[in-house]
Amino acid sequence: MSTGSCRSPGLEWRAPEDPRERARLDAWCAGVGDAAIHGTPTTDDPGAIGIEAITFVSWNVHVGNGDIRAFVRDLKSGAHTGGRAVGHYVLMLQEAVRTGGVPPLTPDASGAARIAPHAPPHPVDIVDISRELGLSLIYVPSMRNGASPTDPAEDRGNAILSTLPLSEPVAVELPGERQRRVVIIAKASAISIAVVHLDALGGGQRLRLFWTPWMRDTQVRSAAAVLPHGPLVLGGDLNTWHGRDEFAARFFDRQVGVTPVTIDRAGLGLRVLDYMFFRAGPDKRARYRQLERLYGSDHRPLVGWVE
Repeated sequence: MSTGSCRSPGLEWRAPEDPRERARLDAWCAGVGDAAIHGTPTTDDPGAIGIEAITFVSWNVHVGNGDIRAFVRDLKSGAHTGGRAVGHYVLMLQEAVRTGGVPPLTPDASGAARIAPHAPPHPVDIVDISRELGLSLIYVPSMRNGASPTDPAEDRGNAILSTLPLSEPVAVELPGERQRRVVIIAKASAISIAVVHLDALGGGQRLRLFWTPWMRDTQVRSAAAVLPHGPLVLGGDLNTWHGRDEFAARFFDRQVGVTPVTIDRAGLGLRVLDYMFFRAGPDKRARYRQLERLYGSDHRPLVGWVE
């Protein structure tokens, strides 16, 4: 169990035991606010909703630039599922941003260089949009979006939004060399959901592009060690510059992706960054597609389901 200024008591925390790692993570933790967690009432019995009744989305929204509102509208219309009806859905988002409730920057806190919105004045606040859409939310900031006291008080990280209540939240701080990365795990109905965002580059003392696959290997092993048993859907930006042959993608495929998956990617190439993995039980298949439309982000959403 980990303690610190940003580590909210409303969820379980896992962190590396190495003292140097803990000191590094503490500095990044000091720059962000608490996790944001809220649910929505439902008339359904969540335990009775099977995995086939849920549509799953993984999307890096590029520090709040993704138009979640427009995307959800199109998702609910069936535009992204070939006419397949969309009732319940779960969004696994990376680089979500919060623009309120973030503490002032202190001298002992670390922050990332600010990524500003494409459409000023503000990025989409993940807490505000979840309430507007009536969705359950678990948002855990990984880092401050800005390293200067003159930057707006914002943080960014992973989020799960769902039409179903979310329960049993766990935050897993990953080892690393640069920024702080936090995996979120929670349950929607009886299905575990995990959202992951791995490092894009290695530390400044390394040949960053070539050494970062090793860092991602370390991060996926750390994340996989705490993944729950049973039905599981994992979505994330793995930042695999060298594509699906990188260890990080192959490792999650072995550890999680035991359900056969059909993938339809827009602009398929070697530089695959975004993935979904399914563990859905016997005699089931999964499918996900990468959309053509970016919806304001620099990543295309992935939309998937189990058949």
